[in-house]
Amino acid sequence: MATIYLTLSAKTDDNPQKEIRIRFKHGVIDQQAKTSIFIHPEYWDCETKKITIPNFRLMNEQQKELKQYLTDQSEKLNALTANIQTVFNTFDKKNITPDWLKVTIDTYNFPEKYAPKAEVQTIKTLFQFIDKFLKDAPNRKDKSTGRPLTKNSLKQYPISAMFLKEFAKSMKKKDFEFSEIDQKFYDKFVDFLQKKSYAQNNIGKHIKMLKVILNEATRQGYNNERHYNDFHVFMEEVDNVYLNESELQQLMDTDFSESPHLDRVRDWFLLLSWTGSRFSDLDKVAKSDIKDGFISFRQQKTGTKVVIPVHPYILDIFKKYDFNLPDVISNQRFNEYIKEACKIAGITSTETKTRTIGGKVVTIPFEKWEHVTSHTGRRNFATNQYKRGLPTLAIMSITGHKSEKSFLKYIKVKQDEHAEMMKKAWESMYK
Repeated sequence: MATIYLTLSAKTDDNPQKEIRIRFKHGVIDQQAKTSIFIHPEYWDCETKKITIPNFRLMNEQQKELKQYLTDQSEKLNALTANIQTVFNTFDKKNITPDWLKVTIDTYNFPEKYAPKAEVQTIKTLFQFIDKFLKDAPNRKDKSTGRPLTKNSLKQYPISAMFLKEFAKSMKKKDFEFSEIDQKFYDKFVDFLQKKSYAQNNIGKHIKMLKVILNEATRQGYNNERHYNDFHVFMEEVDNVYLNESELQQLMDTDFSESPHLDRVRDWFLLLSWTGSRFSDLDKVAKSDIKDGFISFRQQKTGTKVVIPVHPYILDIFKKYDFNLPDVISNQRFNEYIKEACKIAGITSTETKTRTIGGKVVTIPFEKWEHVTSHTGRRNFATNQYKRGLPTLAIMSITGHKSEKSFLKYIKVKQDEHAEMMKKAWESMYK
């Protein structure tokens, strides 16, 4: 039977972590290879030849990350050795070469290097490229952060592709040559979307996705046409709601003891409203260590590190759960529950939203609770702190906004509120 020995590399350099090496023996076969798995010697058991995972009693964030890293490395090592044994058991022993172990490990770590080469397809049309684009999309990186695209971005691509194919069908076409994607194409595509009674921003989103796809086709050398550079991306400011501090207090004072799920969602929403965080970071906020009156973490979407002062209301919420808040639910379910909670809390003032739908400007009345979502919490924070007179840059440092332009689009202060803010400032200045 084959025997696998694991040892820690004796190589000394500036890297405190050492690479785990494998020695494989079976009869006359005796091969050694690197695993590409690194570990600090402190967490390597020389007797059992295994990675040791410390059992921390009360883990801080750094210890959690260390434990997770060691667990991942241990599982990766176990899977690798099991794979080597499986491959050997099914391998024709006559074909064992001197580098068999190295190749087996490399194949396991980098299977794409050994995958059969697919036939190269000549891409000449829009939909041919879109098929390639959608296949490659999970590997795309955000240009500003270098990080993988968010799930929302990845969802948007196939939706826009679907509308483009519906548009082609309406034009009695199966595909479009790149040369056909010109101003005439753009006008007809916009008209097609408007006839579906889509809002201006939704139409703009699909135009933006089309330009992203065509720009990538140009970058990869499939498209030489540049008409798309002149395609206008529709954008209009939307009258999104926010809850002022009185309404947040109203929500806070509402008794949800008979509905524990609404009680938890209300508390999560208040966390967002007093930290300015995104829903994607809610779990980080809820599980954060509070140090010297601050919460600190790196935002999931942008990778930006933010430091947030702990508002007294936030501290009360943490104390309510003994600093161990429940695990966060899905965003979809959260949005359903927070609407219900706001309605029960009496946040029912009549608001209006003016939008361009199907190319026509319409004003739609609604009750405020109907348009409250998880993202409203972040907008609450930005707007209420702005109304408090806090410096814009100070608020941006907490919300993580990169530019004042994007931040000012975010806050929702009405004209009468701006006038009231100026009136109070003048009263203070000219006493």
